[in-house]
Amino acid sequence: MYVTEEDDSEYRVQYRSYRLAVVLLLLPPLVLIELGPGLVGGDTGTSELTALILGLLLPLIGAYFLIEFASFSFSRQEGLFRWRWRNLLRREVGEVPLARIVQVRREAIESGDSAGNRRSYRLVVILDDSTVVGLTRGYSSFHDKRLDRIVEQIREYLGHIEPLH
Repeated sequence: MYVTEEDDSEYRVQYRSYRLAVVLLLLPPLVLIELGPGLVGGDTGTSELTALILGLLLPLIGAYFLIEFASFSFSRQEGLFRWRWRNLLRREVGEVPLARIVQVRREAIESGDSAGNRRSYRLVVILDDSTVVGLTRGYSSFHDKRLDRIVEQIREYLGHIEPLH
């Protein structure tokens, strides 16, 4: 979910991704309800123990990759571009002058599947040393048009970003 705010001093973009991860985190208790009594009673087989381990670990690993909180802020008043990103275990924070921003754009990747090619997107800022700062670590196919609007709003706010190619 993207949220944007703009006032005289700053343009902010916030991203929160946790809904699917919360659903995944509900699976381990269900697995424990189903397979837990056999584990406590000592009458579990190898396949049930494997199912228990996978039923606990896979949703937790999925939640690790899917829970993400990020924010960008562009401040004309301070002349700074700031970003913050975090998930369950990692965190990244940065700050550079606005003058170092070369481009703001929607970045796409393609993935082929049985239904054909599919594109996923994320918002990125490219700096003068070719560093790419992504608002999110992952890509999503749900926010295509929303990202285009955000990119245009950021460009209008900054006034010097080159057009999307």
